[in-house]
Amino acid sequence: MAQSLQILSANAPGIYCRFSPNCSVTPVEQSDSFTPTNVAATCVLQSRSFSGNTMDSKDRYGYEYRIILNSAGATETNVLTVDSLTLDCGAPDYFSFGLHASNQVWVVSTGGPGDVGPSSAESEGDVAKKTTFYFSPPVTLTTPADQSSDTYYFGMMSDGAPRITTAILSGTAQELSNAPVGFKALLQAQTP
Repeated sequence: MAQSLQILSANAPGIYCRFSPNCSVTPVEQSDSFTPTNVAATCVLQSRSFSGNTMDSKDRYGYEYRIILNSAGATETNVLTVDSLTLDCGAPDYFSFGLHASNQVWVVSTGGPGDVGPSSAESEGDVAKKTTFYFSPPVTLTTPADQSSDTYYFGMMSDGAPRITTAILSGTAQELSNAPVGFKALLQAQTP
């Protein structure tokens, strides 16, 4: 049964004060990409992790994700959308920020890059656990007008140490003269 996760809109560097007394983190970064077969565009999944070294985050880790769609110099009209990201991990830990103690996901909506964040998130599964982030409206790139489109950094906290797992990025790719073609891209990402 799926459990909805609480999403908090945060700022940078404010959210990083949860992990470091000087409010800055030095993440370990990972990226992987996917190019649909029917459009000239690339989808990049960035993941990053950082360890906590404050009293509230000792022995815990922060995980952040960002999706970037690039036109790859396309001159024909294509549309690439991403509507969800599924990670191979269970529900994130609760953390307090601002006046709320029941946060589970943050979106760095100020002080960082990005155009859109997840609209909702859920965690499910007892044995094969997964967490899914949904984008509504979807992350969208329309070429040749847009050179790139990306999400804000969005993240979670866990006591699980970083590992590389397979993430599933779902969306559609469309040449303007044809119907959209759905895709599920398997990409490598850091998860708890």
